[in-house]
Amino acid sequence: MERLERRLSEAAAALAKLDELAGISKRSLVERDSAVLRLIFTYEAVWKTCQKLLAALENLSAASPNATIRAARSLGWLSDEDARAAIKLGEERNLAVHMYRDEVGQQIEEHLAAHAALLHRWLDALRQRAAKTEEPGLSQNYRLFEQAMIERKQILCMYDSYHRELCPIILGHSQGEEKALTFQFSGDSRSGLPRGGEWRCLFLSDVSEVQLRKGRWYTADTHTQPSRCVEIVDLDANPDSPYDPKRRLSAPPPTPGTASRGAKRDSTVRRPGRKKAAVGPTRRK
Repeated sequence: MERLERRLSEAAAALAKLDELAGISKRSLVERDSAVLRLIFTYEAVWKTCQKLLAALENLSAASPNATIRAARSLGWLSDEDARAAIKLGEERNLAVHMYRDEVGQQIEEHLAAHAALLHRWLDALRQRAAKTEEPGLSQNYRLFEQAMIERKQILCMYDSYHRELCPIILGHSQGEEKALTFQFSGDSRSGLPRGGEWRCLFLSDVSEVQLRKGRWYTADTHTQPSRCVEIVDLDANPDSPYDPKRRLSAPPPTPGTASRGAKRDSTVRRPGRKKAAVGPTRRK
């Protein structure tokens, strides 16, 4: 939830900057252009916060502003009227690149107060949704990844708007956030997927559309350094884990079949490393 709280705080800060200029009755040309710029980055902050909340709380993936708005409306986070207004705001955001035409700037300026009021209602709704989940506990995504590890099942999900097929290997937390070290054997990613698959470090708050599937268990012996993905290891698919997990899994019986070339089907999940998982940043792929 820490990343979601940060998103909410950033959106609130952007909205406060917009309010400074939206409340002015008579603006100079410079003030008008500045207000429109603040409207644009506030809109971006709010819809992306909504997108993250949909993924974290509802396991829904929305790749665009309009898809996010429609999903929020279907869940009752936005009224029909506010959803239409949010889509209209997005259209005017796109028009802003043509503000060299004075009439475009005037049109957006006329709607500034209404747009700011909409963004306040939208952000208030997101805060209310987030507040209902602040009680201690583990997320639905965490529980699904845990189940997949216990039952040795594959996971199909969306991450960074890409379809992923993977096996979760380590589950835990880093700086208060739920994270998982996984081996992705199929699907896609921002950097592409090498033949045979590759290790991926995932923030579970950004995972959506999680499904469990029976199938071969994939891993690889490509780690030559200790994992930097998960700081506090709760669960490790390796029954001989070197990371002192809070809980250990017993080795399951082998699954019939042959893993894809370059990947390995393994019930022991061997990874060299030190006793504790090192703390450090990870690059999203």
